[in-house]
Formats: sequence, C-alpha cells, structure tokens
Amino acid sequence: MSAREAKSDHSDRPDETRNVAKEPLKMNSTGEDCLTEKHLQLFGAIIRWFARYELLMLELTAAVAGSNASAIMILTRNLDFRDKRLALIDLLRHRAIPFDRFDRICNYLTVPNTFLPLRNDIAHSAWVHAPTPYLIQSVWIFRRRPGVKPLHGDPDESGARYIECDEDKVDYSIETLAEAVETLASNYDSFSAYLHENRMLGLK
Repeated sequence: MSAREAKSDHSDRPDETRNVAKEPLKMNSTGEDCLTEKHLQLFGAIIRWFARYELLMLELTAAVAGSNASAIMILTRNLDFRDKRLALIDLLRHRAIPFDRFDRICNYLTVPNTFLPLRNDIAHSAWVHAPTPYLIQSVWIFRRRPGVKPLHGDPDESGARYIECDEDKVDYSIETLAEAVETLASNYDSFSAYLHENRMLGLK
C-alpha cells in the first residue's frame, strides 16, 4: 500500500485529538451561582486581614528574636498561618516573656485562629447554597438571604451526595461574614496597639 493510499484510508477516521480539544471542559459551576459580589468582597477582606495578621506576627517574631522581619519571612516561608502562630508562641515561651504579656498575646492570636477554617475554605473550597432551615414567617415581613457553605468534596459519577462530617456542616450568611471581618479588624487594631504601647514593636 502506498503512502497516499494509507493517508486516504485514515482520512475518513474522526480526528479524536481534535474532537477532544474542541470538547468543552466539564466544570462544577455551583460555586459561581451562589456567590454574590458582596460575598466576594467579604472573602477578599478576610484574606487581607489574615495577611496583615501574618505580617504582624512576623514583625513580633523578629523583635523577640532580635532579628528582622525579612529574615524571619525567609525562614518561615514554608509554614502556614497556624505553624507561624505556634512558632511565635514557642519563641515567647523560650524568651520568658512575662506571663501577663504572654497571655494577652495568646488571646489576641486566638481570634484569627478561630476564623482560620473559614479563611482556608475561602482559599481552597468551592461554594454551594446552604439548605438552612428558616422559621415560618410571611415573606413580606421577613426575607433572609440564603447562606452559602464550602464544598468539601465532589459527588461521584453516580450522583451520590458528598456526606459531610459534623465539623464540616458550616454555612455562612452575608451577616456572619461581615461580622467576621469586623471582629478580625477590631482585634487586629487592639493587638497592634497593645504591642506598640508595650514597646514590643517599634513606635508608629
């Protein structure tokens, strides 16, 4: 068989590579449907506050260690937020910081640590509508916006629902997200002020 004939025999076959390339990717778009612009604004605010907390912890770690923030940032670049917090607490213990200051700092750091699961869900999870039960009340009197919740798994091909454990059953409304932003912000301001007032960081 000549090369021309062989080429002719293959010409009627579908170009599988071309068809696959043209076939649209099947993506789960559930998260895009339930998130509003306000959700995204609050998500961004939460991520930004965690970035500010992380920088403040690095500055405090550097001050306690007698180093600088750039060096500490390099040393801890592979640590996540929780590990950087624990490293700072261990350093404070090692430096024998007075108990009252140690307790105050730990209390301030408890707030972002409490919201860390939410921060991780924002960064790593898709989102779906939360089937939150509502009280029976006339629609014109009270209409609450439905909450959203992180999707911690994908349904299998058979369509079976992903079964969450108790600790995963968390949903968020616009109000609860706004409260999280406000709590993170006010706690950060108090934490930063406390560190400067006690000269644990440079004066503003």
